[in-house]
Amino acid sequence: MNESEITKFLVSFSGQIEYIIFPAGVFDDNLYIQYDTVWGADWEPVSGLTFGTSQMAQSGKDPERVVFNMPLEMVFSSTNVSGWPQIIVTVRAQNSLSGDSLRGYGLALLPPTTGPRRITASLVRPQAATLLGEWLAWVTGRYPELVDPKMLANGKENYLLRTESYGSITLSLTMVSKDLRKLGYDNLPPPYRATDI
Repeated sequence: MNESEITKFLVSFSGQIEYIIFPAGVFDDNLYIQYDTVWGADWEPVSGLTFGTSQMAQSGKDPERVVFNMPLEMVFSSTNVSGWPQIIVTVRAQNSLSGDSLRGYGLALLPPTTGPRRITASLVRPQAATLLGEWLAWVTGRYPELVDPKMLANGKENYLLRTESYGSITLSLTMVSKDLRKLGYDNLPPPYRATDI
């Protein structure tokens, strides 16, 4: 196949969801994460898992950090870069008081340039609409949840959503592409320049 016949490019993402941090400390017996990937109309998954659930984890020596090291690997094909894939991570807790409950959502764009990247995304959780709802959430440990967390990736649907920041999630991902440059897209990372001190 010559270059003029190429109409699609392939993009591969691999890495892991490393850890979450709650600056005030972790107060739950067990935490787990679920991830889901959102992409545009011209994108199509070719291989790998675009959604998944992790194992249960607890904080270790660091009372603010919970390590998951959950592997990710997915390959997409597309005809254009519009609708670049995003990953939505849902952090949930299981404990004896509140049962299974939400701790936050994290949203991150998968790396658009080749090479390894470390991504940190804020964890947010929806706020209750009333003072009574906020008080009940505080007492029970059960916070409002979204029916479909994928709505976070669409700015048109979530502009009225009230949220509060509650920690962060860190991912390490590597992106590799095939035929992206042949279709006219430059996805090389910016050159590294050491500055004199």
